[in-house]
Order: sequence, then C-alpha cells, then structure tokens
Amino acid sequence: MLARLPRPAAILVILLFLCAAAWCLATPPGKVSKAAPGHYTDMRLFRDIVTEMQGGKGYYVAASELQRAHNYPTRPFVTVREPTLYSLASALGWVWLNLAEYLLYGFVVAVWLFALPAPIMWPEKLAAAGLIAAAGMAPIATSLTPMSEAWTGLLLTLALGLTLWRRAKWWMPVAVIAAALALRELALPFVLLAACFAAWERRWNELAAWALVAALFAGGMALHAAQVAQVQLPTDLQSPGWSSGLGPRAVLLALVNTTLLHTLPMKLALVLALLPALGWLALDGHGGRFAVLLLGGYALMIALFSRPDNFYWGFVLIPAWFAGLALVPRALIQLYGAITQRPQSPPVR
Repeated sequence: MLARLPRPAAILVILLFLCAAAWCLATPPGKVSKAAPGHYTDMRLFRDIVTEMQGGKGYYVAASELQRAHNYPTRPFVTVREPTLYSLASALGWVWLNLAEYLLYGFVVAVWLFALPAPIMWPEKLAAAGLIAAAGMAPIATSLTPMSEAWTGLLLTLALGLTLWRRAKWWMPVAVIAAALALRELALPFVLLAACFAAWERRWNELAAWALVAALFAGGMALHAAQVAQVQLPTDLQSPGWSSGLGPRAVLLALVNTTLLHTLPMKLALVLALLPALGWLALDGHGGRFAVLLLGGYALMIALFSRPDNFYWGFVLIPAWFAGLALVPRALIQLYGAITQRPQSPPVR
C-alpha cells in the first residue's frame, strides 16, 4: 500500500509514526496492576467452574453460583462465558486441553511459514513465522489455558494466515472461525469483514458460508442467553459496561501485557508493540487490505470499548499482530521510494 502513496501522504505517514513513537517514549503508561496474593482471579474462577462440573453440576449452575459468590456480574448474559471450552476441559481435563493448545500453536506457526504472499521473500516469511511463535508463547502458557481469548487469538491468527496463503480455499478459514465463535463471541468481526469482502468480490458460495456461520452463531448465543437467564437472580451484579474509550493507550498496553514484551522496559515494549502497524501497511492486494482492516478493527475495538481490566482482549490481536514486524523494513523502503519517487518492485497482490 505504501509504495503507491503520493509524496505528501508518505511524509505524513512517517510523521504520524514518529509522533506515536515519541509519545511512547515520553509518556509510557503504567502496567496493569497485578492481583494481590490470595485474590480470586478469573483463572481460578474458570478452573473452579470445571471442578464443579466434574463433580456433577451443570455449567450454567456452576458458573452462576461461583460468579455470584465471588462478586462477579452475571448481567448481561455475555458476562457468563460460552460453555464450549469448559465443557471440553471437564470432559478431557486441563492437561489434555493444554496439549491441544500446544498442537494448535505449532500448526499456526507452520501455516505462517507460507502465509505471506509473493513477492514477500523467504527471509521475511521466516521472520514472520518466528515472530508469530514468539508472540504466541504467552497465550499457550499452562496457566492461561482456561482463558478463551487466548484460544480465540490463536484461531484468528490461523484463519488470517489461511486467508493470506490459500485465498481459493475459503472454506478453511470459515471452519476455523466457526470453532473460534464457539469459544468466544469476539471472533464475530472476522465473520462480518470476510462476508463483506466476499460480497464485494461476488464470491457467492463463500458469502453463503459466512452467512450460515453467522446464523448458527446467533442461534447459539440465543440459547446461551436463555440458559443464563434461568440461573440469574434479581440480586446478581450488573457489568459496568464496555465504553471506557481509553484510546491507543489501551491497545498498546493490551499488546504489551499479553506477550513477553511485558518483561522489557516499558518504553521499548510500547514502541515494539506499535511498529507492526507500519509493517502491515506494506502489504498490498486482497490480503493486505483484509489484514489491515481486521487487525485495525480489533485495535479500534479495544481503544473504544475496553475497560482497564480488559487488557486480556489483547489476546485476540496476537500473535497475528506481531507478524507485521517482519514487514517493517519493506515498509520503510516503500516510504523512501514514495518520497523520492523512485520506482518500486511490484506491490504484493
């Protein structure tokens, strides 16, 4: 995309990123506060729900009782997670579920060895797969296996990789996203964006498949809402909502605190979390437009709607977001060419 910018626009892009990097270096926001020792955490809640299920209780009874007992809201119904992941954990056990997560992680990395389309070169593809592997290490930690957002992020990354690599095999990302929606409703933006692209390109079979997935999801969520309503009490807590409008600060913090970047100095971590946005702009064609709109849309969602304690929404952006780091050198070359008006290699299609 950057290679085709007029000179003023290319200069503006550079200035915007320099200003954003300067902001990261000058006023680094603080880290998300950690729970005090002994504090009842989300991870403990999910594990306790599964323990209760293994003892014979149904998911909705166990979830509502534990959320009520530990001052978690049950209103609206989306504050009670979809039962899929915890039903699997109850049936298989956490050890087997964590093994499945490792296998999914390995498959995601393998797909990203080939995901970026030509003329992206092999060093860039290898770098992208390596960055996917590094960014995915935090989500597959054993302690985070009960976090449905971690699974959703891996599945979204897999679906994006398949979309970039095998555009004609559209049924593969459809199947992957259908699985992601069974775990967390946060995968829905992928469905809506892919459906829009399919309609624009008159790919009617693909559009019908995405419409079917959306319809099944709507039906599933209606059943979920009805089940939650049966176990709610008038005294149950109401969620404070999702309209904090924290802006770019929330996005960068979410990316830092859901990856190994949190082990780095905060200023450096924030800049590294910002740079992939520039790299993704170097990708052109269908894949580039789709990736930028998808990842940018999720970043906008976090910026507009997340609360300070929703930093784990960053999992839906990773590890896919950080593959953009591999494209930063290409982005800089394209910007240089746009400013100097020198001819560039053909853009990625």
